[in-house]
Amino acid sequence: MLIRNLSMAVVIAAVTMAAPAMAIKMPLKSYHKEMFTNDDGSVECSACHGDSKRYSFPDEAKCISCHGDKASLAEETARPGHGAEFEPNPHDSLHYGQDLSCVYCHSEHKKPKVYCNQCHEFKYPDMKRK
Repeated sequence: MLIRNLSMAVVIAAVTMAAPAMAIKMPLKSYHKEMFTNDDGSVECSACHGDSKRYSFPDEAKCISCHGDKASLAEETARPGHGAEFEPNPHDSLHYGQDLSCVYCHSEHKKPKVYCNQCHEFKYPDMKRK
């Protein structure tokens, strides 16, 4: 039992010490990397993840603080909405309105996914602000 507890303590210590180094190596989009990199080259994970940093999705308030409220985003991403030209607004769903969390589609550390495309086949243009 002592060996098992000691082994577990070693594993926990190794993960705890390696986590900050792994966080630095997480891929970041260039515009976020530019905004959240400190002078010493370290990345300020807490800008999005808060104080918990590891293993947590960003609080939606963090997204909104930089990208604007959901109503404004929905207005900016409005698309033709009538007849044969109807194109769904990714930020104002016919099913969910503006209630989906940002992280359903957007991801910093891996490729984003269009949540709606679990059932649909929507194509959205790159709407990133330049």
